Amino acid sequence: MIIEDFTMLGTTVPEPIKSDGRVSVCSAGFSAELGLIRIYPLARSGVPNRWNTYRVPLEKNPKDNRKESWKLKADRQGAAFEHINQVFAQVGQMKPSYRADALRGCIVGSIAQANAKKMSLAILHPQICDIDYDFNPESPDSPELKLFEVGDAPKQQGSKRFPYIPRLHFNDEDGHHHLQVRDWGCYEFMRKYPYRHRELPKALRLTEYSSLLVGNFNQHRNSWLIISVLNGLREANPALFELEVRMTNAAV
Repeated sequence: MIIEDFTMLGTTVPEPIKSDGRVSVCSAGFSAELGLIRIYPLARSGVPNRWNTYRVPLEKNPKDNRKESWKLKADRQGAAFEHINQVFAQVGQMKPSYRADALRGCIVGSIAQANAKKMSLAILHPQICDIDYDFNPESPDSPELKLFEVGDAPKQQGSKRFPYIPRLHFNDEDGHHHLQVRDWGCYEFMRKYPYRHRELPKALRLTEYSSLLVGNFNQHRNSWLIISVLNGLREANPALFELEVRMTNAAV
């Protein structure tokens, strides 16, 4: 089938495909016809930009029975995988003023609710977002490996080549979570600036009003990750705004 209105919302860090070794990314986006969907695998080169809208031919992914999962419709040689820019035809862009209304139906109160509805993609409005990092000693850039000058360092790809793996602490309506961030942009930032990972919140524009696009794992469907941080989908807390106004007026 051909989707006329796929808007890209996020892509995950490139990882090798176990079956053939190709390095690919997983994308997630929105279609008014289908709701939130993922398209994978995609090659690293030519991946569409966030918030742009595309016409793209798709077919169900036979290795993934989650209803949101699709892959590019391709010939037997898999040409669509390698020539993404020839497959995704841009037809527009989701303007900032339209995003909140367009994605309203994709928002759930919690991961528990998403599990109960058997969703594999969802948008959350989290509370109290904070970022920390898992230290990865097997990374070729790990300070431990450099300290001991290991000559034959392990060849790691994807997120495993980075010494620090970002995670977000946040609360939803049903509890606390500590999920790994898989957003490609995070890892691209750490690749370019390996000693500035503490600046990721600023690079993500992460605030108390940010939203999270989350997805589960095909093999472990109650385990979730963060695909991307989205902004502009909810208004600032009115009560907080009123409190700030009162405090400002009192100071005056």
